[in-house]
Amino acid sequence: MHRIGFHVSVAQGFLNIFENAKVLGANCCQIFTHSPRSWAFNIVSEDVGNLFKDLYQKEDIKPVIVHDSYLPNLASIDPIMKDKSIDSIKKEFISCNRLGLEFLNIHPGAHKEQSKEKGLLEICESLNSVKDYVGKVTLLFENTSGSGSVMGSTFEELKFLLENTDFNCGITLDTCHLFTSGYDISNREALENTVSSFDKIVGLENLKLIHLNDSQGELNSKKDRHEHIGLGKIGPAGFKAIVNHDYLKNIPMIMETPVNEKRGDKENIIFLREMIEI
Repeated sequence: MHRIGFHVSVAQGFLNIFENAKVLGANCCQIFTHSPRSWAFNIVSEDVGNLFKDLYQKEDIKPVIVHDSYLPNLASIDPIMKDKSIDSIKKEFISCNRLGLEFLNIHPGAHKEQSKEKGLLEICESLNSVKDYVGKVTLLFENTSGSGSVMGSTFEELKFLLENTDFNCGITLDTCHLFTSGYDISNREALENTVSSFDKIVGLENLKLIHLNDSQGELNSKKDRHEHIGLGKIGPAGFKAIVNHDYLKNIPMIMETPVNEKRGDKENIIFLREMIEI
């Protein structure tokens, strides 16, 4: 059975996310543990964690993935930014373990004024400094669109991050980012070529999550602008190929699509599920 869901709010508390997901017709979901645009947040308490774990075992909303906030840059050479970023990741690992959640998704970081090679090493060194807090969590590096000095847009960079981080890691492939970084997935043949390339360089066994988003930007445009499923430049043929792909259909898929006058989350999940071939 396909695992398809959305990013859902924890504003009403962690224990309410299961109902929030069900209302949308989802059977998996993604959350922030706090405001993604704030450095200040409280680590999840053990009491809340225990209540959540009990509920998680009973509910068929699996997996629940934690997405790191937008602020950390583990590649930064600014010592203040570096310390804040490392501390933030440490808190996320502690919270994930208390909630009993398996995956923490992060954006790798930006190298800015240093070389890309040095930036990638900085990310791995920053992460390795908190390995005592990882516990049972698998860290997921999310691929990026490749704009500016942001890293993680190529399969080679993702491979480097996996090979130089000293604990259990995997990959999240965002379809919008994949497309706008130059990997075509807009039809079945193009998807097969991209999946084959990923397998040869990174290994399909390392793919743990798919962020399912259409793209406002063209192929290789480096633009990170999400669109409703099938209404962007990837288009219906690309998503039909993805949800029916022999390997990819078994990977949890999280949509981060807009909510506007064109569609909401419910409409996107209905549109997507209608593409699934029995």
